[in-house]
Amino acid sequence: MSIFNKQGVEFKHLVTVPKAKGVNPTFSYKFPTLVGTTVEERWARKVRPIQSLTKYLQGVNLKLRKDYMVDYNDKSEKYEYWFLDGNNATLFALTVGHMQQQISGKKYPFKVCCPSCGYKIARSQIEWDL
Repeated sequence: MSIFNKQGVEFKHLVTVPKAKGVNPTFSYKFPTLVGTTVEERWARKVRPIQSLTKYLQGVNLKLRKDYMVDYNDKSEKYEYWFLDGNNATLFALTVGHMQQQISGKKYPFKVCCPSCGYKIARSQIEWDL
């Protein structure tokens, strides 16, 4: 089983993530389309990805629709993250188990913690080298 993007690239490596309780994972919107000589309104559905996982994937320099795709399965009630590279899928699967999902965006997606002493480093104390 696999999924394809618009350019025809096949994403074969699947990682499923359960959805958080009380969150609507998709949204619908209207768009106009030309049918013959008349304009009709049609409906489309898009997946609302998990914000903390999206920020993580952006942090490891993966691009949506180039390195990974996101879909939602209504039957299993799980997000499906499809990856082009199996190594990225493995890394993502290992990381997802230790991260908490955040949809609202009002809090930071994760806290940096020292592995030896357990001290939580504040975001203001982190210096980013660009």
